[in-house]
Amino acid sequence: MSTMPAHAGQERALVAAQSGAHNASRGWPPLHAWSLRHRLAVDLTIAVLVLATVSGACVVGDPLGVHAAREALEAAQKRNADARKVLARLPALRDAAARTSWRAPHAGNSADDIRRISQLAAQSDLVVQVLEPGVAGGAQTEAFRSVKLVAQGTFAQLRRLLEGLAREPALTVPSELAIRRIGTGLSVSATLHVYDALAAVPLAAASAAAAVRDPFAQAAAAGRAVDGWRLAGILRDRQRILALLETPDGVMTAQAGEAIGDARVLEIGPARVVVAARGTMRALGWAEPAK
Repeated sequence: MSTMPAHAGQERALVAAQSGAHNASRGWPPLHAWSLRHRLAVDLTIAVLVLATVSGACVVGDPLGVHAAREALEAAQKRNADARKVLARLPALRDAAARTSWRAPHAGNSADDIRRISQLAAQSDLVVQVLEPGVAGGAQTEAFRSVKLVAQGTFAQLRRLLEGLAREPALTVPSELAIRRIGTGLSVSATLHVYDALAAVPLAAASAAAAVRDPFAQAAAAGRAVDGWRLAGILRDRQRILALLETPDGVMTAQAGEAIGDARVLEIGPARVVVAARGTMRALGWAEPAK
């Protein structure tokens, strides 16, 4: 009975001796032989490593939601600043609302639209070719009626029509507008939308120079500069190529870059001649006038 404890004690002593010999072989004393200062230094090192690991995990993972809270705070501060700006504008908005007269919604119909637009076109000296109601659309305040308009006139007459529409009781605007030059005038094709629930906005007053300026006048003048021109032939040899042009002043030959009156020949090709006049370019083909 007494041999078993003695044998176990011998095994523990042998293991302790082997562990001590192993630690001694590495230059480390056994744990039970460490001094208090040595143990405190090791404990402090382990604590610093653990603290650094935990701090890094907190910064990366943000388990407490610090970053999210900071972003929410910044967003709230921005909304607060925006709200203060709106509040600062309220007195000016109240004054503007007090100066604006209340307007009852205009109640119109397609027949009224046709009558008003035809009167404005007549006052503007436009020649109306087509004036008919179109398809209605929209809903509530954006509900509208459409009117198809095709007319002929000058740019000044078209401007007077648009200025007249801006003075109408209901907002009337062109949703589609096509302007094409024909001869010395313009062909206007437009789809007008009439919004009864919206008030018209008068156009800003234009300067005297802008009021009389016609953006289509230059192109019309350029067209008149080469009216009556026709490509009669192309003369080519090994060194140069000439265009034979019929003009109101007679038949003339010209090279590329050569001027004829107010026009200049820019390019001569096998089947056409490009002519520039007053800032625009025109093309002359076989047996056809400039276009």
